[in-house]
Amino acid sequence: MIDHRKDEPGDRIRSREEGASAVEFALIAPLLFLLVFAIVYFGIAFLRMQTLRSSVREGGRAAAVGAPTTGEIQAKVQDASIGSIPDAGDVVVSRLCDGDGSVGEDVTVSYDTHNLPDGGIVVTAPFLPELRLTPVISASFRCEV
Repeated sequence: MIDHRKDEPGDRIRSREEGASAVEFALIAPLLFLLVFAIVYFGIAFLRMQTLRSSVREGGRAAAVGAPTTGEIQAKVQDASIGSIPDAGDVVVSRLCDGDGSVGEDVTVSYDTHNLPDGGIVVTAPFLPELRLTPVISASFRCEV
């Protein structure tokens, strides 16, 4: 089939722009992928941090309602961490709520994330430098017994 239409002045301009969107995507895609991967890896690190916070809070609650020993509180924290805290001995308990005038006093349970196997919570997103988060996570409650 023969094309009988005449060449119009805009045809040359359109033919020059045919690959422009592919080039623009090639320029923007690495930044887009970097942003997406960074969001995912920071999300994973935030999840690990929240798991540790939640487990320390569980230990604080156990201490506030009268857990009899420091070892039991530490074990409660380690169990609640779902394997994130490798050694229960690294959990620090400020005092026991033993009922002898301790009602209304504060008890604090804390965990230093330097004690994690990697030396903290590590964010390793592709194409970004490694980031190590090392907060001390603590929970304070009032003794109830």
